[in-house]
Amino acid sequence: MNARPRHIRRLLAGASLTLLAGCGAPAATTGPLTVSLPVIGCPTSLGAARPAVSLPSSRPVKVPLALAAELSVYADGQGIMELIGPKGWRCAAFYGADGSGGIAVYPRGERYPAAWTAGWSLPRTSASAAIVGLETSACSGCTLGQACRLFPGAAQAWRSAFGRACPTARPPAETAVPIGAGIVGFQDPPGVAGAGLPSGGRYAANGVMTYHPSAPDGSWLETCTLPDGDHAECTAVLNAFVSWYGQR
Repeated sequence: MNARPRHIRRLLAGASLTLLAGCGAPAATTGPLTVSLPVIGCPTSLGAARPAVSLPSSRPVKVPLALAAELSVYADGQGIMELIGPKGWRCAAFYGADGSGGIAVYPRGERYPAAWTAGWSLPRTSASAAIVGLETSACSGCTLGQACRLFPGAAQAWRSAFGRACPTARPPAETAVPIGAGIVGFQDPPGVAGAGLPSGGRYAANGVMTYHPSAPDGSWLETCTLPDGDHAECTAVLNAFVSWYGQR
């Protein structure tokens, strides 16, 4: 078995969870503080009509002070999900009629696939970067289909429900480890298309996924796919996601 990346080996459980994104990535030089980050509303497409919500102009978020000026909060128009991402990026959100969907945050000038919520595999030479969050809502099949690759309990439930193995097998190079009750951290190395959205390109995809069998909100997934020098940003991005949605 391959050694686990250091960002996975050094996970700390509980409210002080620290994700060190990338092999050997150093932690940010200053500890996290609560700062006010601007909120950016994302164009939101819906599979069923729902009323939009009013978004605040800013949101208090715990991030390293050294990164505060470089980050924004990206929110969909339904008040379902928020993601931290680099300031000045673009975003789009989509939720189907069953309530499942999420947000994609990506650099200006970059294109993303129309069906990104169903998967986002990159060519090995791709330098695409993105931060993507997904949730499966009350769709039980969607929940098991997302979680079965990383959670044995979900894989067993999928087999019991559908009479076959999980449809998305993990690639051998993908590493994953529990970091809390119902929460797994994972990494898809460069060139490996796995649970990460996007993954398979030049940059490692670091992410977290949840699975709480009795929860009504389904499975939540976030992936941070950034250049190697942006590990501290991925740490802040994933920590915020876990603190907001890790126990949903």
